[in-house]
Amino acid sequence: MNTKLNDPKFNIIAIIVVEFITCSITFTADYTSAGMASIILKWVPAIIGIITLIIYLVSRFISKKYNWIVSLLGILFMVMSAINIYNTDFSQQTTTLFS
Repeated sequence: MNTKLNDPKFNIIAIIVVEFITCSITFTADYTSAGMASIILKWVPAIIGIITLIIYLVSRFISKKYNWIVSLLGILFMVMSAINIYNTDFSQQTTTLFS
């Protein structure tokens, strides 16, 4: 089990698979009235996944042990951000001064 956790191929594949799953979750969210912010919000899990891959590869050069913690934290951040984006209500209640 410990060798499977420290396997770089396993960690990189896990990060990429979770990245695709979380991006599909954010792409199916209801972005009514979100405007240009929806374009950026759709790609938040992908950006987190790319940053996780970069940090994982850098940490792999520094230390050969416990690199799975970096991939696990990145996966958790991607899932949390996708769930938060999906559950956010983007409908805006606009009020004007003279209404």
